[in-house]
Amino acid sequence: MKKLVFLALIGLMITACGKDDGYDPVEVDTQAPSKPLNLTASEQTETSLKLSWEASTDNVGVTGYRIYQDGTALVGLITETSATIQNLTAGTAYSFYVTALDAEENESGQSNTLEAFTIQQPLSFLPLLSQMGVFGGNLSDLDPANGVQLYEINSTLFTDYAHKQRLIRLPDGQSMRFNNSNLLPTFPDNTLIAKTFYYNLDERDPSLGKKIIETRILLKVNGTWLVGDYIWNTAQTEATYRETGSTEAISYIDGNGNAQNVDYQIPSKQDCFTCHNNNATTFPIGPKLRNLNFIPSYTNQNQLDYLTGLGLLQGVTSGNISVLPNWEDETLLIDDRARAYMDVNCAHCHQPGGSVPPGFFLDFRLETAFGDTGIYANRGEIIARFQSTLPTYRMPQLGRTVIHGEALQMLNEYIDSL
Repeated sequence: MKKLVFLALIGLMITACGKDDGYDPVEVDTQAPSKPLNLTASEQTETSLKLSWEASTDNVGVTGYRIYQDGTALVGLITETSATIQNLTAGTAYSFYVTALDAEENESGQSNTLEAFTIQQPLSFLPLLSQMGVFGGNLSDLDPANGVQLYEINSTLFTDYAHKQRLIRLPDGQSMRFNNSNLLPTFPDNTLIAKTFYYNLDERDPSLGKKIIETRILLKVNGTWLVGDYIWNTAQTEATYRETGSTEAISYIDGNGNAQNVDYQIPSKQDCFTCHNNNATTFPIGPKLRNLNFIPSYTNQNQLDYLTGLGLLQGVTSGNISVLPNWEDETLLIDDRARAYMDVNCAHCHQPGGSVPPGFFLDFRLETAFGDTGIYANRGEIIARFQSTLPTYRMPQLGRTVIHGEALQMLNEYIDSL
């Protein structure tokens, strides 16, 4: 019995000594640090960008940060709250997030995921159309390349009865944006707009082939629109960049089976500036939002909504944009048809800041009140110039050499109604 009491006392002493020595095992805290906050990108170049983030306010013990690019951890830990990522590809979208680590390499959760773009190498006019990335496959098939979108306009510009294919290419992941008006949207830098002019050899049967004449291209570079033109060769296998104008003899069969001959005018670079310019600023003419607001032939959906669904347009729906009337639609009021025709064919020059001297007192923009257009006071001259083919007198002076008979008939009806 004494032996048992002795052993119990020894056990109590050992326990007491253990407590005195501080031996009281506790669970080690292995909680990961808090995640970084507010990851942003700045200082983008063609091949690099700078990432910046904020440390969490309770991030005690953090010894570094790890950057993930497209889900893969980059080599090395970052001790600061910013880093420049190098060796990227121009004009490319990347996904980034950042985590925090402590001395035991416990890793935090992810920061916000950031989609960031490198700057695309500025576009320029290359010697050959095939180098511009507009068409894929056989060039003369006019099949848009990957990333190039077909579009149409509701009321069109007349160019000696030539057909036109309209294309647009936006930088990857970027879009046109609503500009608080029915007019042109805001286009991102490195936008390419192409318009190809051609004639069907026989309008009664387009499958018999076509004669492609030129592909005009607008490039937006560093906030400025540049104009260029590519002239197709006789074999229809290539088009070459050229800045000088010329006349091309064209023959085709119209829809009534009659032979037509046209001295088609290819514009010079300066001719392009005459129309695509206002107050010394170059701009596109056709793709105004109100002229895109209809159901085109390539889809059964309103074009503005269709482009929005593709991610090519933001901030607009078809319901909050007016419509530029189709001047060819005979069910519309003659006033609407005539004003739409003059808006798209004449107003780029005949408006304040346009290339026509202000002494003519004409403003053909659709949004201009009729009393301020000068149409009534100049109604006789308007018709005289529309039915003339004299180069120094006809209107428009550029883009046509023959009389636009259907439009002239419509404009005569309009003028007689005033």
